[in-house]
Amino acid sequence: MAKHATRQFILARLVLGSAAAVLVALVVWVAVVAGGSAGSGEPLMVQPTTNLQAAQGSLPATAPSTESATVTPSLDPSTSASASASPSATASRSPSASASVKPSKSVSRTPSASPSRSASPSPTPDVFTATYSTSANWRDGFIAAVRIVNNDASARDWSVTITYPSSADVEVRGAWNATVSVSGDTVTLRGKSLAGGQSITAGFQGAKDVADAVRPVACSVGGGSCRMG
Repeated sequence: MAKHATRQFILARLVLGSAAAVLVALVVWVAVVAGGSAGSGEPLMVQPTTNLQAAQGSLPATAPSTESATVTPSLDPSTSASASASPSATASRSPSASASVKPSKSVSRTPSASPSRSASPSPTPDVFTATYSTSANWRDGFIAAVRIVNNDASARDWSVTITYPSSADVEVRGAWNATVSVSGDTVTLRGKSLAGGQSITAGFQGAKDVADAVRPVACSVGGGSCRMG
């Protein structure tokens, strides 16, 4: 009776140990499958619970030893890409262009030429201006006219002198707006009190010994200039 009980006890321990071993193997297989499906990374290590460890420790020495498939894949990707790209491009551009330009331009402009402009007084404008013209001409006679302008502010007397070539032998037959005098080949016309800024036209009729037109060789007005037209 005692032997039968001992056998039943040993048989129970064997069954319990076998179950524990199967359970441990199942856990390891699940861990391997889970680690393979996890991809890149650390494998999942599943530790048996405390009850299973205690049950496994209480197995007899004669219990069949099951293979403990301990799969420890050492996936240690130590890719230390230490690309220490430290370009020491130390471009020390220190142009020592110390252009010390010290222009010593001491220009002492002392004009020694001190022009003393003793400006002479500007010429006084002509008091009178006269313009001579021949208004008519025929074979032995002509008509001469002189326009006189008083450029002054006050009234002034005036005189115009006309000189003809000696070959013409000019004679005066009559005059208007002037007093006429003849001296050789020179005819002088005079007038009185021509107001300032005013003008007058004087003239005379002359006789000549030439068939061509007679042109004066000179014309002048007292206190001014005469232009021959």
